[in-house]
Amino acid sequence: MASKVPSWLERVLLPQVNELKGEIKTLDAKVEGEFKAVHSEMKRLDEKIGGLDKRMDMTQRVAVIEEKMREIESKR
Repeated sequence: MASKVPSWLERVLLPQVNELKGEIKTLDAKVEGEFKAVHSEMKRLDEKIGGLDKRMDMTQRVAVIEEKMREIESKR
């Protein structure tokens, strides 16, 4: 099929095709960079959420202990 393309048309289109390939590669690199940044941010947020979960668990434990202490003190 390439042999059926007139040479003048190939000379006109080939530079444009090469330019598009370059733009696609640039765009792909930008998207990859953004994906990595988003992934990194998500990992950071997961760690923060994990830390908050641990704190909430400790807060709940302290609340239970305080309630039990109140019960013990009220029975005295």
